[in-house]
Amino acid sequence: MNTELHQAARQYVGVINGEIVCHTGIIQMPMYKGKKRVHRLVVLPDYQGIGIGTAFIKEVAKVITQEGYELNLTTTTPALVGALKRDKEWVLARFGRDKNGRESYNRYEKSSGIKIGHLQNTASIRRITYSFWYKGGAIE
Repeated sequence: MNTELHQAARQYVGVINGEIVCHTGIIQMPMYKGKKRVHRLVVLPDYQGIGIGTAFIKEVAKVITQEGYELNLTTTTPALVGALKRDKEWVLARFGRDKNGRESYNRYEKSSGIKIGHLQNTASIRRITYSFWYKGGAIE
């Protein structure tokens, strides 16, 4: 993790009483036309645990889906997982550990010729990840 913003991500901030309290970046999903993903969701510590991050990302999701894109959010954060599982507008698509681990990076590099070995350290091999899709009012 670092403080750099991804150059291809569209940035959003949440402001309360003139103070920036949360931030997210939305980026194109590689190799998936029409699909975007949450690049990073950050809420300042003083504002965590009271639902601001969940409300914020939901509003951003509405903007993205109104533009015609599907939006994915993948996380390991237990509080966010719980909040999104309770929200009928988010659908849990997958959860678990990356069973292939770093081997999947090696296979991709060999088949595509694109070097992505530097991403191996970003894999969540030891953590359970949860992948959600925002469906908005389309869910009954």
